Amino acid sequence: MTVHNQKSASPPSAHRQAYRQDQQLYPVYNLTIKKPIVLVGLMGTGKTALGSRLARILGVNFCDSDQMIEDQSNLSISDIFDIAGEGKFREIEERVISEVLSGSPLVLSTGGGAFCQDRTRAVIRDRAISLWLDAEPETLARRIGNTSSRPLLAKGDPVSILTALAADRKPFYSQADLYLKTGHQPHRQSMKLLLDMLEQSGHITKADNSRNRALLQS
Repeated sequence: MTVHNQKSASPPSAHRQAYRQDQQLYPVYNLTIKKPIVLVGLMGTGKTALGSRLARILGVNFCDSDQMIEDQSNLSISDIFDIAGEGKFREIEERVISEVLSGSPLVLSTGGGAFCQDRTRAVIRDRAISLWLDAEPETLARRIGNTSSRPLLAKGDPVSILTALAADRKPFYSQADLYLKTGHQPHRQSMKLLLDMLEQSGHITKADNSRNRALLQS
């Protein structure tokens, strides 16, 4: 199993700039509840961008379930859909998510349809803190841009498809533990809202600055 490691204990040199930027903008936090945090929601809501930054701030690993599936299969998500169909993809997705949530606390970004699958959703709800990231379809389409790597958007108007997906998936996403709507605000403002929500809900607490100093000196 491939884990995209961005652990704070010994950050690779390529990530030091990102760590320094994050630590200038945000306090360092620790997980209060020793569970993974799983980000769910439609494509384009910022699950990977916010999730990777959240992992750095918390000092835990970050994983992207779609990237893990591509790494393990040596195929793109689009190719898996074309060759094996969505049903087979969902089987692989459930296995990968179940495996990664069996380990240490981390931040996991999931594909847009993952939380809509009953078995996968049950695993996430049992083992993790789930957070639904939401945004308007027009905002999502603008963020996504090129749809060539998005199988569900390949055959029609992206805004119309995203509007329909949002309506279809809302009953599933609404079962997440926490909810945050992102919009036109700057990325760092969305991050601050996310951190404030996690702190107010008791899932994270501000950490001692000594961890920050050790991180930057590594």
